[in-house]
Formats: sequence, structure tokens, C-alpha cells
Amino acid sequence: MKRYPLHTLLQLRAHRVETARMVVLERQRQVQERRDACTAIEGEITSLQQERADQRLRLLDPPPPGVSWPMAMSQRESHIDHLAELAVAARQRLADAQGKLREAEAALDESRKAFFRAKARLDALEKRKDVWRKEQNAITQRREEALSADLLLAARQNSSNNGTF
Repeated sequence: MKRYPLHTLLQLRAHRVETARMVVLERQRQVQERRDACTAIEGEITSLQQERADQRLRLLDPPPPGVSWPMAMSQRESHIDHLAELAVAARQRLADAQGKLREAEAALDESRKAFFRAKARLDALEKRKDVWRKEQNAITQRREEALSADLLLAARQNSSNNGTF
């Protein structure tokens, strides 16, 4: 297994975290688009139902001049039936859009998990780096203390050797 320098690993993991963050943002945008599409279709269904109810209320209104009652009733009933068919088709589109929304939400959840895994790996590596730095500082400090102790001991030995002359 090839070992990489710590700096390179940190850069790589930071890049992975940023990439994962961008994927999460993209998936959030997709979820919002799917949610907006569902809302628009729900509004369309509500509008169709309202229009159908209004047409049913006007079913027995007198026909326009020159149009017979049976012809006007037939046209109105066919229009009401057509509105009902449009509402059924819109409900089917809504069901499809809700399925796509669920898929997008699942993809968003997976991308969030991937982001947090990448972030945890980066944090662990940075923690390891900090521990390594502290160890290196402690080693350096012990070395300096040992050198100063050696110098102090050498100075004492020199002064004791100089005192015997």
C-alpha cells in the first residue's frame, strides 16, 4: 500500500468533503424542484376540481339563445366529464411526481451520509495531525531540556575542574 504525505492526504480529504458538499447542495436543489412540481400539480388538481364543481352548479342554467336544452346539457355534461378525466390524469402525474420526490429525498439522504463520512475522515486526520504535532513539540522540548541539562552539567564539571587548579 502506498503511503502519502500528511499534507497531500489532508488536501485530498478536504477536496472530497467539498465535492460531497456540492453533491448535497445539488440533491437539495433537485428535491426542491420535485417538491415544487408536486405543489404545482396539487394546485392544478384543486383548480380542476373547483372548475368542475362550478360547471356542475351551472348545469341547469338556461342555454344560450339558439341552442337547444338537450344540446346544451350534452355539451355541459361532456365538459364536466372532460374536467374529471383531466383531474384523474393530474392525480396520476402527482403520484409519479411524488415517487420521484421520494427517490430524490433518498438520494439526498445518501449524499448527506457520504458528506458526513468524508467530513469525519477529514476531522480524524486533522486530529491525528494535531496529536503528531504535539508529540513532535514534546520530543523537541525534551531534547532541548536534555541539551540544557547536559550544558549545565558540563558547566558544573568545568567549574569544579577549574576550582582544583
